[in-house]
Amino acid sequence: MRKLSIVLFVSVVLVGLVLLGLGLVELGGTVAFLARAEQTDARFAGAVARSGGNHGGTFLYPTFRFVTGDGRSMTFTSSSGSTAQPYSDGERVRIAYDPRRPEDARLLSFLTLWIAPVLLCGAGLLLTGGAVILRAGLARQRRGRT
Repeated sequence: MRKLSIVLFVSVVLVGLVLLGLGLVELGGTVAFLARAEQTDARFAGAVARSGGNHGGTFLYPTFRFVTGDGRSMTFTSSSGSTAQPYSDGERVRIAYDPRRPEDARLLSFLTLWIAPVLLCGAGLLLTGGAVILRAGLARQRRGRT
């Protein structure tokens, strides 16, 4: 039984550390992107419909048009979609894009930029920290009985 609890503890901690590591990589990528990115306004130009997902329905991925600092007209489709379109025709949104690769553009929103790092780091910290705290509490409880 003791061996099983050690294996379970180590497994949970390792999964937590992997998730934390992935979250930190995502965080670093987002920070690096924002450091080199230029910001501008873009206009909603329609949506791309894609079927799938858990509910088997259609997701709408908003498409935006913007002009780069050097005058090129660009279009990009957001990587996050929804079942309802949250934008009206021509609505302006703030975006960031890589000036060397303007097709790499992202909406300046919490969901687009930060949700993956926050969820991964949060899950990693929760699993790792929870396992360590639980293990320490059980060890203290065992010492109290002897």
